Amino acid sequence: MTYNILDGGENREPQILQVIQVARPDVAILQEVVGTEFLKSLSDSLGMSYYIGAGQQKRKVAILSRLPVRTFRSYDPVFPIWRNFIHAEIEYEPNKIIGVIGVHQMASLGIIFELWRFLEAKYILKQSRKLQHAPCLIAGDFNAIAPMDKIETGNMPTWLKWVIYLQGNRVYRFSIQAFLYAGFTDCFRFLHPAQDGFTLPPPNPNTRLDYIFVNAKMKAHLRKCWVVREPNHVINQASDHYPVMAEVSFT
Repeated sequence: MTYNILDGGENREPQILQVIQVARPDVAILQEVVGTEFLKSLSDSLGMSYYIGAGQQKRKVAILSRLPVRTFRSYDPVFPIWRNFIHAEIEYEPNKIIGVIGVHQMASLGIIFELWRFLEAKYILKQSRKLQHAPCLIAGDFNAIAPMDKIETGNMPTWLKWVIYLQGNRVYRFSIQAFLYAGFTDCFRFLHPAQDGFTLPPPNPNTRLDYIFVNAKMKAHLRKCWVVREPNHVINQASDHYPVMAEVSFT
């Protein structure tokens, strides 16, 4: 699971907990985590270990896992990574490891920010090469539009409509393309080529910014990928993003 919990989940802690409890992921990558208090509370309630990245920004990427985490590292260079990204090696069977990279890239659809995201993507992909011989996934809030994805501008904020208008009504998409060119597969788009898969904002989403990518070694084990829309009575209040989940099977 990847889930942007919005500003540390403040005042929405019970709803976020319930969303994750119902989904029951083995691994959850969280964005916009602020401090460890809520993260530890989630860890205790869910029976999952937790790790949080370091960084110069207030909101950070963290991970929860039911499976043993053998190594954990956070990357937060001054440039080009705006927040931080994390890398964990997780043991899914005895002596068998998958690589998990969690990201939260620079926001805004303006071309300058897309260029920044492209540089972030190249840096992240450089680190991912260390995992090229093992199953690996990269997941998080990429704040970017994938090639061929559509967006609905009708209920977007006015300032964001102006950003798109001033670019000739174009949205640039080369940061996500960098992951695809590197051999990673967009799980949702691969399994659902005709669906929108919008992930924000609830309850009327207009854009897909949250993704799970897998390398070729993990793609062979990919079974499902979906946008989480349950439980109905709390998920729209829990955050301004819907979570995304993928299921893999190594049996």
